[in-house]
Amino acid sequence: MTPLKLLKLVYIAYGWNLAIKGERLFPESIQAWRHGPVVKSLYDEFKHYRKEPIATRSTNIDFDTWETTTPRIPSDDYDTNLILSKVWAGYRRFPAWDLREMTHEEDGPWHRVYKEGSQNILLKDEDVREHYTKRIAAYLDASKRK
Repeated sequence: MTPLKLLKLVYIAYGWNLAIKGERLFPESIQAWRHGPVVKSLYDEFKHYRKEPIATRSTNIDFDTWETTTPRIPSDDYDTNLILSKVWAGYRRFPAWDLREMTHEEDGPWHRVYKEGSQNILLKDEDVREHYTKRIAAYLDASKRK
């Protein structure tokens, strides 16, 4: 998985979590950059891979003990793990650029705030929640018609 694909999947999972649980998936705000929504800390951690697949896991370092850990969603957080598995199942087959295009939808959260050349404009959680609530409802409606 490339950094671009990871950033888009994390943003989509963030949107699904807002829509379903009404809460953020993580505390960091999402920024509107040229290629779509970005979690800056995630971008910073994996940007050295550029367009190549990511070859290592994310790690946290405790600077007091120098112990490193891999961040994980607790296994008893059933709802979050379910949302993440559904997002992965639904979007994993899309190439990074297709996911990028999805995040650029007309009147979507990114489109509403992005200004050419800017990188620090924050997406509004209420816009993200509204967008993914509508998107999930459309998916559910389409599945009922099958």
